[in-house]
Amino acid sequence: MNDKKTDKDALRTEAEAKIARDPIALVNPLPGEELLHKLLHELQVHQIELKMQNDELRRAQIAMEESRDRYVDLYDFAPIGYLTLSREGMISEINLTAADMLGIVRKQLVSHRFSQFVVQEDRERWDRHFMNVMQHSQRQRCEVSLLRADGSSFIVQMDSVNCSELEKSSLLDTQPSWVSVVRIALSDISDRMQFETALSNARGLTESILGSVHEPLLVLDSALKVVSASLAFYEHFGVTPEETVGHQIYELGQHQWDIPRLRELLGTILPYGQFLDGFAIEHDFPDIGKRKLLLNARRIGGKAGATQAILLAINDVTGRV
Repeated sequence: MNDKKTDKDALRTEAEAKIARDPIALVNPLPGEELLHKLLHELQVHQIELKMQNDELRRAQIAMEESRDRYVDLYDFAPIGYLTLSREGMISEINLTAADMLGIVRKQLVSHRFSQFVVQEDRERWDRHFMNVMQHSQRQRCEVSLLRADGSSFIVQMDSVNCSELEKSSLLDTQPSWVSVVRIALSDISDRMQFETALSNARGLTESILGSVHEPLLVLDSALKVVSASLAFYEHFGVTPEETVGHQIYELGQHQWDIPRLRELLGTILPYGQFLDGFAIEHDFPDIGKRKLLLNARRIGGKAGATQAILLAINDVTGRV
C-alpha cells in the first residue's frame, strides 16, 4: 500500500514539475477565477499523469511482447520436443521440434490423443506411465517408440510431470477448480539406442572370440584397465573374472604385472599408435611358479578420437629352447 502511495506521489510530483515549466498566470483575476484556475491546474496535472501512465503501460506492453517472442522462439526451436497434454491425454500444446519429430503439421496435432502416435507394442507402457504421472507430483521417465507420419518409428525418452492449473471459470462460478495437465519433454534417443545395441553385439562377439582361443588374451581400455579376458587367461594364471575385469593390468595378481618396462611400452601404444611385439618377461607367479612370457599388443577399436583399446596376447614360452 505504501509503495503504491509513493509511486502515486512521485507521479504527481513529476506531472506538477512539467506544468511548472510553462505555468498559466492570472492577471487581475475576477471573483471565482482563482477557484477555476485551481481546477484547471488539477485537470492539467491529472491529464499529464494519465499520459505518463499511458506511456509506461505502452513500454511495459512492448517489453512483455518482446519477452513473449523470446519465449516462443525458445519454446518452438528448442533442441528437444515439448508438449502439454490434458488429463484425458489430448495434445493441447506442442512445439515445432516435437511436431517435426512426428512429421506432422502442428495444427493437425492439437486436440488429438497422444497415444495414437505411440507404436502398438508400447501403448500399454505409455498408459502405465501416464497413470503414474497423473497420480504423482514427481517427474516420471519412460522410453517408448513413436510413429512418424510416413509410418517409420523412432525411440524417445519422455520426462513427464503433472502440473496443476487453475481452470478458467465462468462468471457464475464462485470457486474455480484446479485441473491436472501433463507437460512432457521428448528426446530422440534412437541413435543412442542403436549405438548401445551395436556395442552390446560387439561385446558379445568379443566375448565369444575370447572364449574360443587357447591363448591368454586381455582387452585393455585407454586407462589400461581390463575390459575382458579370455578363458585361457583365467585358467593359465589361476585368477577369476572378479579379480581381473575392471582392474588395471598392473594391479592383477598381487601387482605381478607391475613391470617398469611394460608400463613404458604400453604407455606408447594408444597415444602414438605403436605396437608391442615379442616383449619378453620372466616372473615368479604366486600360483604357477616361474614363467617366461612373450607379450604382443596392438591398438584396436578405431581412429584417433574414437573408442580405443589394447589387445594384449600372452604367449608362455617357459621351457622352450
